Amino acid sequence: MVSSLLVEALSSPTDVLLSLYDVYDHEALNDFPKAVAMHFSNIFRTEEAFLEIPPLVPARSQSSYHDRTLVRFRALVQDTSPSPEVYSSKLKEGKCGGWGLVDVFQGDGDNNHFDYNNLRDCIVLWAVSVPALLDGEDLNAQGKSPSEGFHLARFKDQQWITMLSHFALISIPFREMHIAEYKSRSACPNLLYRDAMIVPTLHVLFVREHRLDILKAPSDPVWAHVREELLGWIADEALGGDLDAAEWVLLTCVARVQSRIRSLNPPSLTLAHFPSSTSSPPALSHVLSLLLPLFMKLPLSLDLLNSDLRSGYLQLAQGTTVLMTESGIQEGKLIERGVLNVRAIQQVINTQTLAYKFPFSEFSFPTDITFVILAQGTKSALFQVCKQTDVTLPLNSPSINDLYKPKSDIKLPSLDKLEAYRRLILSAKTGNIEMTDAVSEHIQEDFVRQRKEDSTMSPEDLKQTITIARLVGLTMHDSTVTLKGWEHAKELNKRRKARFA
Repeated sequence: MVSSLLVEALSSPTDVLLSLYDVYDHEALNDFPKAVAMHFSNIFRTEEAFLEIPPLVPARSQSSYHDRTLVRFRALVQDTSPSPEVYSSKLKEGKCGGWGLVDVFQGDGDNNHFDYNNLRDCIVLWAVSVPALLDGEDLNAQGKSPSEGFHLARFKDQQWITMLSHFALISIPFREMHIAEYKSRSACPNLLYRDAMIVPTLHVLFVREHRLDILKAPSDPVWAHVREELLGWIADEALGGDLDAAEWVLLTCVARVQSRIRSLNPPSLTLAHFPSSTSSPPALSHVLSLLLPLFMKLPLSLDLLNSDLRSGYLQLAQGTTVLMTESGIQEGKLIERGVLNVRAIQQVINTQTLAYKFPFSEFSFPTDITFVILAQGTKSALFQVCKQTDVTLPLNSPSINDLYKPKSDIKLPSLDKLEAYRRLILSAKTGNIEMTDAVSEHIQEDFVRQRKEDSTMSPEDLKQTITIARLVGLTMHDSTVTLKGWEHAKELNKRRKARFA
C-alpha cells in the first residue's frame, strides 16, 4: 500500500511543510528546520520511495518543472565560501516562513510591522550537477555513458550549520539531495513574486549522502575469478589483449589518496606507444565509462590548452578517473596560457592539489583524481614522470583496430557480470588494507636482497612496489597485504620494466 504521506509529499511538498508547521511546538521554532529534514527523510527513507522523486536532469528544460515541485539533485558544490543570509521564520498571522515562503509587502509602510526577532540564519550555496558522473540509476543498464550537460543551481538551506558540515567547502564533492524547487512564479498565496531568475533557487528539505559503494553484486562471487574475467574483458575490448596493461589500468582506477601528510598519492599511468586515430575515440574510454561511476575523457590539443584557463576541467568530484589522450598534440606553439594549463594538470598529478586564482589571492584545494594518459611516444609529451608515484607502460605491438572502435562494437558482458565488475572496483576504491609486522619485515629483507643484486634499486622503487602490492590486495578483496600480493606486484613491475629493454 502506498503511504498517503508519500503521495502528499510528492504532489504538494508545500502543503506538507505548512501542515507540519501548524502542529509543531512554536516555542521550539529554532529546531523546526531539523524537524523538517527528519520528517521528509523518514517519508523517503526507502530506496523505492526515494526514486519516486523526479530528478533534476540537464536533458529537461527548467520550464518543464512546475513551481514548487519536489525534485532531487545530485550536486557538486562550487562555492568556496558559502554565503549566509537571513529569512523570516514566521510570517503574518503566525504562518510558516522560509523555504521560499515570504510575505508580499504592499508598501514601505508595511515594513514597520516587521518583527526582526523572527529572523533566522540560512546559507546559500552554488552547485552544479556532478561532472563525469555516471548516474547511479543508469548503473543497472548496459551501454550507458556519463551524462552530458550541466545544471547550475542556487541552494538555500535553513540548517546552515548542518549544511556546512556536509559541504565542507569543496572537499566533500557531492551529495544526493531531496529539494523543493521554487522558481519565479508563486504557486501558493503569500509568496514573493520575482520576475527574473537567472538560475533556479532550490530550497533544501533534506540531504542524503551519495556513496560510491552503493552497488550490490547479485551474489557473493569468488573475487579472484571476477578479477581475472574483468582483466580479460578490459584487455580484449580495449587494449588489444594486453593483460598487463589491463591490470595497470585497473590498479590506477582503484587508487586514491592514502595520506596527504606523507604524500601518499595515487599513481598516474601513461600507456606509451598508443597510436593516434581521428576516426573514433579509444575503446578504453567506452570500457571505463561502463565500469566507473566517475569518469571523464579529456582529449588534449594545443587549441584546448592555449584557450582560456578553464579550471572547470579539473574541478571534479573525489574519486574521478580522467583519461587524457595526447593524439591531438601536433606541431605548434604552447603559449603562456597553455603552459599554465599543463602546470595545473601536472600539479594535480604530483600533489593532488588544484590552485584557484582569485583577483587578489591564490589558494590550493585538495583533489583526489586518478589519471590514465595515452601517449604516442615512449613517454608523455607534456607531463613529467615522478618515479615514486607515476607508471609508464609501453603497449605490446598494438593494432590500431584493437584500440579504436565504436561503442556499438564493444562486446558487453552479461548484466550480472557487469555489476560484479563494478562492485569489485568500487569495493577496492573505497576499501582499506593493512600490513602486518611479519609482512613488513619480509618486504624489508626482500628489498635488501634485491638491492644487493641490483644497485640501481632505490627507496622510491620500494615505495612504488608497496603501493602496487596494496592495490593488488584491494582488487583481491584482501584485508591485509599478503606475501602472494607482494610477489605479484614485484613480477608485474618487473615485466613492465622489461618492455623498455
